[in-house]
Amino acid sequence: MYSLLRPVLFALDAEKAHGAGLRALDLAHRTGTLGLTTRIPVALPTRAFGLEFPNPVGLAAGLDKNGEHIDALLALGFGYVEVGTVTPRPQAGNPTPRLFRMPAHGAIINRMGFNNAGVDALVANVRRAKRARGLLGINIGKNKDTPNEQAFDDYQHCLQKVYPLADYITVNISSPNTAGLRELQEE
Repeated sequence: MYSLLRPVLFALDAEKAHGAGLRALDLAHRTGTLGLTTRIPVALPTRAFGLEFPNPVGLAAGLDKNGEHIDALLALGFGYVEVGTVTPRPQAGNPTPRLFRMPAHGAIINRMGFNNAGVDALVANVRRAKRARGLLGINIGKNKDTPNEQAFDDYQHCLQKVYPLADYITVNISSPNTAGLRELQEE
């Protein structure tokens, strides 16, 4: 199926293709046609960090920043889906273009910069999700305009909002797309 859709997706800007792909995935999930093109992997329960994962293959944060596609992504058979990175307040992220294809290498360069609708929007989306299988991780970050000296406040704000909804939480202090963020890794 990908070979049929690839030319259409590659005719679009990379970020628009990303959005179109997620919307198509949701449509396939809602109409029940997703099951015609995918099959759930054989269970391979994996215990880590005090959690029982249905299988060890998961989806890292960044694909679904606002938690809008949780059910469709879990329906693909992932053992877990991590949404985010989410920040306390909505932010636009880096200027466009910020997603670049490298077809010769089968790669993409992502310079999104924590574009998201804010933690309240993510919380509302997570509450709507049915989560029939798999675990949910939520990745939290600080707003771009929050000074590092006040970063704790941003992380704490997000943590308090998402804690009751997540199976695990990841604190993002490593994105190269947010100026000065990696300084938080220092003592």
